[in-house]
Amino acid sequence: MKMIKIINERLKEIRDEVLALVDDQKMNLTKKNQLMQPLVEEKKVLEHTLVYLEKIKNTNYKGLCS
Repeated sequence: MKMIKIINERLKEIRDEVLALVDDQKMNLTKKNQLMQPLVEEKKVLEHTLVYLEKIKNTNYKGLCS
């Protein structure tokens, strides 16, 4: 599924963004937290979505009408 690939790519981008914020020594912790909060929320949503998409992908749906 193309969406699984897109979500995995975005999760990697989020990790890179968070690491860049953590490494920034010029920024105070309050500012870092403010910038990381939306990234953390997005990561949670994407991870839950990914779990459901993987479940759908790995389910063998059979038609009930015969």
